[in-house]
Amino acid sequence: MSNNLLQVINTQSLIKLRLAVLANPAIIELNFDDLVDKLSLNLVTSTYEFDDSIALQMPVGFSQAENKDAINCSLMLQALPSLSPANATDDRLWVTLSFGHYSEYVQKRWPFRISEENKLTNHVVNHWFAKGPRGRMRDNGVSRLWWMGYIASKVPEMDMDSVFELLFANSDYRSSLLERTGSSNALSVLVAVLKISNEFFTKGVAYEREKFREFMRQVNFLGGRRNLAAISHSDLVDLFRPLYNQAYRI
Repeated sequence: MSNNLLQVINTQSLIKLRLAVLANPAIIELNFDDLVDKLSLNLVTSTYEFDDSIALQMPVGFSQAENKDAINCSLMLQALPSLSPANATDDRLWVTLSFGHYSEYVQKRWPFRISEENKLTNHVVNHWFAKGPRGRMRDNGVSRLWWMGYIASKVPEMDMDSVFELLFANSDYRSSLLERTGSSNALSVLVAVLKISNEFFTKGVAYEREKFREFMRQVNFLGGRRNLAAISHSDLVDLFRPLYNQAYRI
């Protein structure tokens, strides 16, 4: 194990790097040290412990069995052993790792096609940068792994592999879960939705996109009237169960 305090680019350099990518997305292929020199980026020592001996597994395809997301979530938790959710909102951390230590992984997990040059800038900005909760949880090539691992580790009475089955089996389910403001801003709400989903899936109630989205709309509507973050996940499960029944017309 080689735990050190990670050096990350500072905020000014993050802005400079983003502007450089907007002008020329292909610079993601540069070695990180060369990128630092080319753009005169500045690094500062963070308080984040990082085990640089942890290597992510390279994807060999895009199916759940091939993309290695689940195992890489566990590896990211090991690589950043003392990271808190508050510190995990630091865009500098994820951008540095995406362009630096895990650049090869991000390029293989999120390959870009020169033939789709008109979409290239958005593709790189989404997966190499980490703007806002949605960007960190859903899009950034590295931060999404840590956040999914962290969430999975907090679901009681479910092992992490079972949670990963829920999170990664269906990208639309994951997007509906994470893109809603009410759910993505409160861990207890995420945990409760995962628990209620698993409860109904186990009963043979299959995921249906529009019905689940209706359920999440009702959860967020409820969140506008009550402080869901202040309610325990077990009480939230009881609160959400009738909403799930109603959405699925059970």
